[in-house]
Amino acid sequence: MFLRAALLDAPPAPGWLRELPVVRALTAAPLEFTSSVTVISGENGAGKSTLVEALAVASGFNPEGGSRHATMQMMQDSVSPLHEWLTLRRRNAPDGFFLRGESFYNLAGWYAGLEDSPLPDLLRMSHGQSLMSLIDRRFHGGGLFFLDEPEAGLSTLRQLELLGRLWHLADAGSQIIMATHSPVLLAIPGAQILEIDADGIHERRLEDTEAFRAAREFAADPVGTAEYLTA
Repeated sequence: MFLRAALLDAPPAPGWLRELPVVRALTAAPLEFTSSVTVISGENGAGKSTLVEALAVASGFNPEGGSRHATMQMMQDSVSPLHEWLTLRRRNAPDGFFLRGESFYNLAGWYAGLEDSPLPDLLRMSHGQSLMSLIDRRFHGGGLFFLDEPEAGLSTLRQLELLGRLWHLADAGSQIIMATHSPVLLAIPGAQILEIDADGIHERRLEDTEAFRAAREFAADPVGTAEYLTA
């Protein structure tokens, strides 16, 4: 694996970042990566996307997505400064990519504007089609890949397809670190599953994650669940 651990050198300055559950957890103990695929789950506001962004930027990737060579920047202060406090235990990956959900459209436009773009015009595709096309063309064995909520815009069948592709990438020597709400993507065989909550970062079995339990309970009684929530 390329990335083995992330350590917080010191707590960030007082403020919202310092109060995130993920930052409190990193302050207490390093985060170790034990599998070629790490899937990070948790409720909104727990800090899973903030963590993936910080790991990607600390690894040298463009803050708004892309490779280490991408120069696209559409926003000032587009990511938190968490990466400034991180030390990574790693070896250098020959290549990789940061797929960031919030700025994917801007990244697609930047690639479309390149004279010799390595990608087709992603802006002419649906969100889901463009994301899968990017992974087909740009992701490969032997790289380090960060994904932030890639399920956005993907149907359930496409999420299943992405599950398979990410597993095969890892089997070919890549390392995948991903934040997701998708119970489908949490099911990648052999993945290290980390769930962030108010008490810290916990390794979980698939069946014990909130995302999987909620999906299973809904699928067991969708009508009853909908009636209860709309009563």
